[in-house]
Amino acid sequence: MGSGKTSIGRLVATRLQRELVDGDVLLEAQTGGRTAADIVKSDGIDALHAMEAAIVLAALGSATPAVIGPAASVIEVAEVREQLARHLLVWFVAPAEYLAERAARKSHRPLLDDGDPVALFRRQAATRDPLARPIATAVIDVASTSKRAAAREIVRLARRED
Repeated sequence: MGSGKTSIGRLVATRLQRELVDGDVLLEAQTGGRTAADIVKSDGIDALHAMEAAIVLAALGSATPAVIGPAASVIEVAEVREQLARHLLVWFVAPAEYLAERAARKSHRPLLDDGDPVALFRRQAATRDPLARPIATAVIDVASTSKRAAAREIVRLARRED
């Protein structure tokens, strides 16, 4: 949340002439317009994470090359990590304070009203970062890298793999 994966993903998809598969957009489309925050309120965080994992697994299974912007929670699912390890994976990182400030700007974000958002992002990073880094093709600090520079690097990596 708040890393810029949608805006960076749009730039990358445009430059590579591929579809952007945005996990948030697909989640809302598959749930009748419900946001991640709506799903957490009604069904709980585990239900949301299961839906997010199913979305990314379906996208990864497609024969059509695409730029995929899934929820970061999917890295916690072993089956998703196994599939991601077979693809170009770029892991976005940033200080918890940066992510919390950016994530709070949009109302569809879950979990931000339950306590300290900075502490939430620190906990998530402590869990997710060690799972993602070993399989990531690249790690980009989005707090110190412009969206355009991040997109250029991802496009460079994608073209090298083609």
